[in-house]
Amino acid sequence: MKALQSPWLAPLQTTTARFAQHWRASRLPVFLHWWRRELIACLPRRWRERLESSNQEHLLHWHEGALRHPAEYADSTATAPARRQVLLMPCEQVLLSRVQLPLAASAQAHAALVFEMDKYTPFKAAQVYFDTLRDPREDRTRPVFELTLVVALRERIDAILDEAARSGLRIDAIDALDRDGARLHVNLLPTQRRPQELHPARRLRRRLIWLAASLLLAAMLMWVHNRQLALDAMNAEVAALRNDTQQIQGLRQQLNERLDTGRYVQTQKTLALSRTALLRELTACIPVDTWLEQLDIDAQGTLTLSAQSSQAGDLIGKMKTCTDLRNLQFQGVIQADASTGQDRLNLTAHLGEERHAPTPDTP
Repeated sequence: MKALQSPWLAPLQTTTARFAQHWRASRLPVFLHWWRRELIACLPRRWRERLESSNQEHLLHWHEGALRHPAEYADSTATAPARRQVLLMPCEQVLLSRVQLPLAASAQAHAALVFEMDKYTPFKAAQVYFDTLRDPREDRTRPVFELTLVVALRERIDAILDEAARSGLRIDAIDALDRDGARLHVNLLPTQRRPQELHPARRLRRRLIWLAASLLLAAMLMWVHNRQLALDAMNAEVAALRNDTQQIQGLRQQLNERLDTGRYVQTQKTLALSRTALLRELTACIPVDTWLEQLDIDAQGTLTLSAQSSQAGDLIGKMKTCTDLRNLQFQGVIQADASTGQDRLNLTAHLGEERHAPTPDTP
């Protein structure tokens, strides 16, 4: 089955490989390894043995055309079948070559090496399995970067894998040794023949990553939940304040209405007293031969009356005794009423300032 390709897969793999190389070249793995060892030492012996056995690698060696492994391999494999089996190839069985590539080809270094394998080695890409190492401490300002190309013949690797399969051995990775006998930490095992199951340490790291991501998500959800609770409490407080404000406004409106009612009652009371006094004064100053038909007082304090009198011409002179009336004058003409035998007249006057004083706003 052809592997799926995507435009971001190759840069992601390159970035991951570069990060792994930086990680191995730094001092942090040494510190974490020491810290892990100290933490494991604090665990009970049964747990400690289980963790150490699950993360331990079985190293197999290829020497003189045959696989060599420790004598206790069969027993340990039976008791811990999940251990990772790593085959170490001696430096004589691999080819190490220093390669320089343009910096622009760093994202596609594997494809570039496949295309130019015969340029750096005596073999074609179809004849070998290879892996690369990159020094993370190299100068990043240079237009080129260097790789250590580790190459093994495909025919030899396939023969080793076939022999291991016949012997009932499982090989999870193929590493190589340098000229000093140190591991290069590469993997020459073909991708299609690599085990699908992850290394126990990688499984543990993946589980820890998922656990950390879950805890982070839970923390974010808890933060959002707490913020929502705070927002709900704030909304409830605002609603309570709004309700109190509405109640206060209602009470204020009721108070204003009652004040207006009190002012109106007081005004009417004062007006009634004033009108009563005015009528009493009019009764005193209007002659007995004159009787009123209509009396109006407008808001400007203008008094208009319609009356009948037997002596209409002298009425204004007699009414001047009313101290609350000003500017007495007839309105229109005086007409005789045949039915009563008296004169019908209309008279206007202005009330005095005391009678027409504005009513105070407050009772």
